[in-house]
Amino acid sequence: MDVFILHFFKEKTRQFDYERLLSFFNDVSEATIIDTDDASSELRIAYRHPILKSSADFVVSRRSTVQDIYKLDPHFLDVNFRLEVPLLTPTYSSNIIFEITQKLCKEFNFSTYNALYEDVMPFRFEVVSRGFEIAKQNFKDKFSYQLDNYYSYPQIKLNECLKYVNEQYDLHRYYKEQNVYVPNYFVVVDEQNKVHFTMEWAENTRTLFPPHIDFIYYRSGLETSILPYDEVMAKIEKYTTNVPGFIENTKVIEPKQTKKVNKALKKAKFTKVNSTLIRIDLSQVIDI
Repeated sequence: MDVFILHFFKEKTRQFDYERLLSFFNDVSEATIIDTDDASSELRIAYRHPILKSSADFVVSRRSTVQDIYKLDPHFLDVNFRLEVPLLTPTYSSNIIFEITQKLCKEFNFSTYNALYEDVMPFRFEVVSRGFEIAKQNFKDKFSYQLDNYYSYPQIKLNECLKYVNEQYDLHRYYKEQNVYVPNYFVVVDEQNKVHFTMEWAENTRTLFPPHIDFIYYRSGLETSILPYDEVMAKIEKYTTNVPGFIENTKVIEPKQTKKVNKALKKAKFTKVNSTLIRIDLSQVIDI
């Protein structure tokens, strides 16, 4: 199965306020309540993050879907409600889903169970997150042949890249009146299928540099050059500053330094990038 399933239980009762549950998810902007009309008689609450493109389903079913339920503590009763999270969801995105789940469990006094657990237990964020990572790795090890269209990237770096993507609009608003360009990522792979995060940058533009950039597509007039980020930053870092309160090494060109940056770049010579870089979608990047 390619989803991580977290079942919800209550102590000594199966009862919970169904209308209040719907109200809870009405307040989650990324959630949509889908009342299915099929034979399964399930009600599905679809979580779809519009920026990160991550997804999950909270499902109310008529019958229990817990395997070997008789082995669990009988004081806890299955309320026929579960969470399904795709196993290839990056950690940054899955943690946002688990933060919503944590609030849900606190609101309704739900306990939780997953097939990796020995028994039903109170929701503990670190336990659920760790269980998800174990299930994800098990899936990747067992079904590696299904990952041909995916590309691996270090987890900590991907977390920070996704945080930038998720908060890019806030950065844009913060820098709007300063005329700072807040670029999108362009994700590419080289001949060895190594993932690189890149960005575009136009000459004479005061810009922000997101975390973990490898290459810059630099436009000067009608020409576009691919420049190694580290070599560019070696020439211009003294004209930049860290973005306040954000991820380390997220840089922005200081006010009134754009001309000096342009001059430094025109004088510099950079290593020619001979790799063939093919663009992929961010959703194809999974964490190691």
